Amino acid sequence: MEHNGILALFDIDGTLVNGARCHYQAFVESIKKFYGFEEDISGINYAGKTDPQILREVLELGGFTEEEIEASFKSCQKYMVHYYLKNIYKENVMALGGTAELLSELQKDKTLLGLVTGNLKPIAYAKLGKVGFDDFFPFGGFGSDSADRSQLVKKAVYLAKNEYNYEGDSIFVIGDTPRDVHAAQVYKLKTIAVATGSYSVEELENCGADHVLADLNDKEKVIKILNSQ
Repeated sequence: MEHNGILALFDIDGTLVNGARCHYQAFVESIKKFYGFEEDISGINYAGKTDPQILREVLELGGFTEEEIEASFKSCQKYMVHYYLKNIYKENVMALGGTAELLSELQKDKTLLGLVTGNLKPIAYAKLGKVGFDDFFPFGGFGSDSADRSQLVKKAVYLAKNEYNYEGDSIFVIGDTPRDVHAAQVYKLKTIAVATGSYSVEELENCGADHVLADLNDKEKVIKILNSQ
């Protein structure tokens, strides 16, 4: 597959889309079903965390032992996917400003596009499908692969090199939280942080992102950054 030497790895929630309320509900219903625990997870700062990481954090707060957590951990995640896919018709996922235009332009420029998202893989693609973005991203690192976000970056880069013939070194991770930035920094990759989630421009600058943007509306500016390395 021909590409222009640039690899852009995108986060989903708060970066490309927002409004995934049903994803939140999938946590609540799955925890109730498998652990008999009714917990409102809205008090947790889950921005940039992986689905398994959030699930474990909720259960630990609920006082469950490691053994109790592990007993139903995989089944609980499987049910989360089932619940989400069954109820996605209620979901009001919206593409964030400029994202559709940016992805179309990058695809036209032959930029290799991938995902780095804490979402479980079927949830990620279902969510993107609601806004017509699923076909832009043939691969990625997902919450299904690891609870550790840096491992998701590693997985996405591995797939780019080994399955999509990526041989360049112009790799950017694009997200909306310090966790996105820190996961990329583990591998000394370039970062673009966008203040379209729950973190401000100032907070993202303070976490050491290479480039910080208010949003992705100015596609020419993003493309200039991607071509700057």
